Amino acid sequence: MLIEVLPHLANKIKQYFISKSLFELANQVDNLRIKGLCECGEPDCGSFYLAEYEENEDKLEGFSFEEIGTIEVYEGKIGFVEIFPSNFGYEIRSTLKKNNISC
Repeated sequence: MLIEVLPHLANKIKQYFISKSLFELANQVDNLRIKGLCECGEPDCGSFYLAEYEENEDKLEGFSFEEIGTIEVYEGKIGFVEIFPSNFGYEIRSTLKKNNISC
């Protein structure tokens, strides 16, 4: 679960959606399961998948997330968190790998 592996980030995501009055999305955060890491191969990329979905951009909504990345919502469900390559991204990727979450 995202809240167990990355509690600080989960809370930031939750607060972000609350600040945008997107309570349906904020309520999803406590139950999100991390499915896998981004497969780009960049060691400083902290991006990860929370759901599997087809790439149908008509149903995809993106949110700019506090200058650290973006959050993709597909059909009303949080599906992907992009953490831009950075020291923070490296920390996220390392934490996920320590918890046996991989590509």
